[in-house]
Amino acid sequence: MPKPAYPFAPVLFLHGLESGPTGSKARLLSARFAALAVDLDTSAARASAAEAAAAGQPWRHHWPSIEDAFATPLARARAAIGPETRLIVGSSFGGAVLERLLAAGDWRGPSLLLASAGGKLNGPRRLPAGVPVILIHGRQDGVVPVEDSRWLAAGAGPEVRLWERDDDHRLSGALQGGAIEAAAAELLGA
Repeated sequence: MPKPAYPFAPVLFLHGLESGPTGSKARLLSARFAALAVDLDTSAARASAAEAAAAGQPWRHHWPSIEDAFATPLARARAAIGPETRLIVGSSFGGAVLERLLAAGDWRGPSLLLASAGGKLNGPRRLPAGVPVILIHGRQDGVVPVEDSRWLAAGAGPEVRLWERDDDHRLSGALQGGAIEAAAAELLGA
């Protein structure tokens, strides 16, 4: 697969399965922080999730086609990381991609995880020590349980913080209320 050419940006946004690179979080981060929303091409991930649903099974880390679901998104995310990158934001499936980048050592900088599906799709993993991370998760999330973010934060050092919100999976309240923008600004030192 040829490596896509991306203009390097200080903030990268890794979108979820539903929102894509033009969703409301991508637009906010682009306007406020000149973020680049990486087009992850989640078609294999959506197909894998549909396979699981058709089989009446939950789409989780043990699903047979899960690694195929991550192949292109990981390659595109890696290609977008440049010397100017100062923050990566991952939302839902994009959060699972970001967690894989962190686990592999492909990224060791400030990270913002928004209702990350990492616990669900990657299985139990820990965040690397010394990496500043803010997790924002809604207590009413019906897609990815807030307990996944609680578990991830509990096993980490003081540089990892969980911001629980009265919100659902889309985090519309956190977006409109300024929490996402505040977390990104804090991680950037702005």
